[in-house]
Amino acid sequence: MVSFARTLVASPAAAEEAAQEAWVQVLQAGDSFEGRSSVATWLFGIVKRTASRHRQRESRIRAHELLPDDDTDPLAGRIHPAGHPEAGHWRDPPSKRFLPEDGTIARELTEHLHAALEALPPRQRRLVILRDLIGMSADEVAEVLAISGQAQRALLYRARGNLRAELERRYIR
Repeated sequence: MVSFARTLVASPAAAEEAAQEAWVQVLQAGDSFEGRSSVATWLFGIVKRTASRHRQRESRIRAHELLPDDDTDPLAGRIHPAGHPEAGHWRDPPSKRFLPEDGTIARELTEHLHAALEALPPRQRRLVILRDLIGMSADEVAEVLAISGQAQRALLYRARGNLRAELERRYIR
């Protein structure tokens, strides 16, 4: 559930919080399960809604890198000093979180993937999420979706092909 929530939110901590919150909702509303879907589908639906709320909350909160209150140089110790063969170059390069284009590309890819997943038929979408995003085994997924192993393999083959075609279509635009 945490892995699935991680695909919907920006941070591992938010994913863990969403999964925990989903379990609380399951415990509070366990008698509301009507059996119209598998238990796993019901659980992951709760996780999806909870993680979506967390994503909306995260989008309203802007992360800031705070500098110390004193006048210390934030680059002190990160750049080679004068006299060093690589003077003026990074000793420890900054992490990728400082490069805005990396975040933009990651968000764009995530948006394309979410849109491509949403374009799949529901059974194929569930199968791809459970197999490729959650990491469940073929036997577990076949049991959760109440289909044979052979039907699961065929459906997964079609789902991945449709997902690939949808992603290619979106990137060609």
